[in-house]
Amino acid sequence: MGFKKREDKEMRKVLGVLTLSAALFIAGRALAAERSFTVVNIEYEGSKIWVPTTLVVQKGDTVKIKLINNVKADPNQHGYKIADFNVETVVTRGEPKEVTFTADKAGIFPISCQLHPAHIGGELVVLDK
Repeated sequence: MGFKKREDKEMRKVLGVLTLSAALFIAGRALAAERSFTVVNIEYEGSKIWVPTTLVVQKGDTVKIKLINNVKADPNQHGYKIADFNVETVVTRGEPKEVTFTADKAGIFPISCQLHPAHIGGELVVLDK
């Protein structure tokens, strides 16, 4: 009978460790998510602007942004830059681009057009968990 109790106790320990491992794995996956956005460059009353202008994510998220330049007027290229995350690309009208990065620090970070600084920028808001 002593052997059976010890075997049951060991089995409970193994099951407990497996359950804890699974819970930590799931929690880790829930904490760091993938956030996808489509951001479109448009012209509104003479101003060029990327919309939406504000993107909100959690610290640790993988951020994927599909960029589409729909500005009909020249120039046919516009920039998209989030300097704090080393994101900098040029988007040509009719040629969508995608950028991916990890939001590894919390704060409010400016988004701008590195080609045309006068164009309206935006912000990336990274919330601390």
